[in-house]
Amino acid sequence: MRYTEVNFLVNPVEPWRDVLMVELTEVGYEGFEETAHGIKAFIPTAEFDPSVLRSLLVPKDPHVSVTFTVHEVPEINWNARWEQEFQPVEVDGKVLVRAEFHPAAPPYEHEIIITPRMAFGTGHHATTRMMVKAMLAMDLRGKRVCDLGCGTGVLAILAERLGAAEVVAIDHDPVAVENARDNVAMNHCQRIVVEKGDTDLANGAGYDAILANIERNTLVRSMVDMAAALAANGKLLLSGFVREDGEVMAKSAMDAGLRHVLTLEEGEWAFSEWEK
Repeated sequence: MRYTEVNFLVNPVEPWRDVLMVELTEVGYEGFEETAHGIKAFIPTAEFDPSVLRSLLVPKDPHVSVTFTVHEVPEINWNARWEQEFQPVEVDGKVLVRAEFHPAAPPYEHEIIITPRMAFGTGHHATTRMMVKAMLAMDLRGKRVCDLGCGTGVLAILAERLGAAEVVAIDHDPVAVENARDNVAMNHCQRIVVEKGDTDLANGAGYDAILANIERNTLVRSMVDMAAALAANGKLLLSGFVREDGEVMAKSAMDAGLRHVLTLEEGEWAFSEWEK
């Protein structure tokens, strides 16, 4: 299969490179390579549509300048590519996220093995790390948890390790669903169900915690549904948005009847926790 590479020059690079990557993932781009001045994004040539690039929201933001060039490249071995670049990640000395080919490194409380392929969520990104930090401070024993937009499934796996009785991991991308299922099996998890689906959770689903590390517009659009799917006193953990969007996120959460619990920031990225 041949691929088309789009080389984006982004100024300023942070946080816009990561925001752009999230948006490109939503429109079908399958692989990314960070560069000094932006990002290279890859999509099967048969699926490349120049009009999609013109409809992207990030280049239209007045706070950033984005230019790009396009060319076709030979078939790419994605597994070999990420194996060259993927390094183990630790969070607060308690969680280690590593690939299968990395050696075990005790004495971490929770060691998670991930083969990310093209799915988002290896622990490298600030938003994932903040989600992990917040989860470590929660009591999930015996709880019902939803990992919404699960990507690799790393948060769902951690939720089971922290004692959750039932975990539902959901993603709209079939590649992510397959990847999450493989990672769940690799980590010998028994209480996780991975489903293909969107963010329209069932009213009254009764989740004790919903983990939503998704882009800003989806979080705002889905806030009422997520709040309705929480059990009484249930927690909603949100990330995937930049600090400048904190007020928008807070208003959306409060309008949905949620109470603020916690805010975290790492670089330009933000996290917030809410309670029903």
